[in-house]
Amino acid sequence: MASALDLAGVVRALAPEQLLPRLRERTISRPAAVKDAFDLADALLEHSSVREALTRLDRVALLALRAAASPGTPADLLAAASPAFDVALDEVDRAVAHLDELFLVVRDGDSAQTLPSVTAALDDDPELSQEALADTLPPAGLEAVEQVDRDAQDRQSAERLYAIVIEVAELIRAVAETPARELAKGGLALPETRRLAEAARIDVDDVGPILAAARSADLVELGPDGWAPTSAADDWLRSSWPDRWAILVTSWLGALPREILSVLDQRADTSWGEPLRTFTAWRYPAGGAWIPERLDAFARSAELFGLTTGARPTSVAVALLREGVAPARRIVAGLMPEPIESVYLQHDLTVVAPGPLAPELDARLRGIAEVESAGLAATYRISEQGVERALSAGETEESLRSFLSSLSTTGVPQPLDYLLTETASRHGRYRVSTLPQEALDRAPLSMGAVSQLRSDDSALLDTVEVDQALSSLALRRVDALRMISRYDAETVFWALSDERYPVVLEDPEHEPLRSPQRRRARRIAQPPASDPVQSLVERLAESSGDSPEDTDRAWIARQLDAAVKARMTVLLTVAQPDGTTSELQMEPTGVGGGRLRGRDRRSDIERTLPLSSIVAVATPVD
Repeated sequence: MASALDLAGVVRALAPEQLLPRLRERTISRPAAVKDAFDLADALLEHSSVREALTRLDRVALLALRAAASPGTPADLLAAASPAFDVALDEVDRAVAHLDELFLVVRDGDSAQTLPSVTAALDDDPELSQEALADTLPPAGLEAVEQVDRDAQDRQSAERLYAIVIEVAELIRAVAETPARELAKGGLALPETRRLAEAARIDVDDVGPILAAARSADLVELGPDGWAPTSAADDWLRSSWPDRWAILVTSWLGALPREILSVLDQRADTSWGEPLRTFTAWRYPAGGAWIPERLDAFARSAELFGLTTGARPTSVAVALLREGVAPARRIVAGLMPEPIESVYLQHDLTVVAPGPLAPELDARLRGIAEVESAGLAATYRISEQGVERALSAGETEESLRSFLSSLSTTGVPQPLDYLLTETASRHGRYRVSTLPQEALDRAPLSMGAVSQLRSDDSALLDTVEVDQALSSLALRRVDALRMISRYDAETVFWALSDERYPVVLEDPEHEPLRSPQRRRARRIAQPPASDPVQSLVERLAESSGDSPEDTDRAWIARQLDAAVKARMTVLLTVAQPDGTTSELQMEPTGVGGGRLRGRDRRSDIERTLPLSSIVAVATPVD
């Protein structure tokens, strides 16, 4: 019978890169207490750990586990499971491979055997008996949705398909403006959640799932300041809506639990509501603890992605699961609205897009205007501050007028034309730069200053000089057209910009620069949380890093200790003085003083052997 000794041998033989992913599939109650392969085998065979692993096994794997109480090949296990249960051999093959990955069976070539602790955990639940597993028939599957009904569902889901890409985009822009602070215990602070909900125009309850979708697609990441966009976010925002959706849903699909994917493979084109829940409960007889929570989360995310209408899968959902992302994207492209390339410019400086504006046009318009409402039809408002921002980013009065003229179906209204002219004429009246070193050397009054503010009109600097809102900058007048500050140029720039002064940043040669990114106070970065499973694997690797001889001696001693505790018979390979070896079946009773004591099972007499003469320990074959 397979034992903890055999499992320890399996663990010991695995390279760290093989062991790590397999341990991540198991729950280990005290990973810090695991020092070697024996400790790990004991931890893997703890009742709570085994029981948790059983909850994620489907009915076929549980039947194979039951059948493997006696060692056998997958074909043997299939024959022993139940002739009434319709299972293909390749399903049993996959099940045994999965059981092996989870350390629930020990394999010897093609044969597999269940470990006693696993059998004991199975015996604790009447629902996991051989008869219950084999004789409980699956619930009847509902008929697939008719094509006529699915076409109607697809039309209903089109708005949701488009909404998810808009909501994720707005959330990315919101965290780009101000990173979303994460609580020390995890999760967003409530004020941040509300801010993101308002920015993305979604329910507060949807912020978490949408942030999770963006994170899964590598569009946002958690840094010292909170959640902020990744380098991939810009490319995503410039992509078409179907491509945006495809990127989101690819990562979402890849993150779905194995168990959810398994049931969807069987029930892709029928209801994903209560019938799916019933089928999941049948397929995973021990999964009562996770089924409601995971299915509820899945149903919510499927609805967010426009994959269901009234819990019934759309054509997009069926294509996604049956054929892959590319065929699903083609359907999405046909359901999403065509982008428009023209808007209505109005006299009150609002911009009305009667449909979804093409992404590249939307991005450029956002550089001039603030979004007041987003969706299939969006509203923007152009402001002086927005025009200033665009001019600082490299636009000119002519380029802005040309862009808006080409975009508008109604021409450029006179108030907007006037705003462009007036803002451009005022733009750059205040110019901030880093103070050149030679200026510092020549001007005693500049002691301690690092930046300067210039203007061609002394009256403009007079205004700054008496503005109490800018007093914290400690600006000092050097001459009629120049002031200096001990604060750096970017700080001075943002202080003036926040008070709506038409300011630009320039280099030491007085050439205008693009507006800098606003700097924020950085939070102290928390050290990354240690990974207990990774640490466990590293300890095991270190424990096997001694010389081969020392490692083998320690391994034999631990095997014998384990055999004494389990009162089990082992097969010893003993070195003889003449260089040959012999085998001895023995039930060890004690190890100490460099010797092993135990009963010889063949002769039924007590023996004592020097540990140095024992070269191998194995479990005897029944």
